[in-house]
Amino acid sequence: MSAWIMLGSGCFVVVLGVLTLTGSRAIAASVRSPRAGWGRMAMGSAFVLDGGAKLLDLPSGAGMVVSTIALGLVVLGAVLQFRTGVFAKARHTGDGN
Repeated sequence: MSAWIMLGSGCFVVVLGVLTLTGSRAIAASVRSPRAGWGRMAMGSAFVLDGGAKLLDLPSGAGMVVSTIALGLVVLGAVLQFRTGVFAKARHTGDGN
């Protein structure tokens, strides 16, 4: 069951990343840079990899390699999102208020 949840949530996060890259108004309004989509896609693909390995019932050695790659993608995605300021408080430029 957890493999299906990881696969589904990974696909959802990848779709959010694609929407961020394409500049969807609802998604892109919450981030400073559309390049944050690459970070979201990396993190989502890590969940898809890990969940897919569990669903395919890979041997323990191959599963460990896939999980290590997925961990690297999560770290890469987090770094990309921190660098683009996704988690920073957005500053709105307005009329000086």
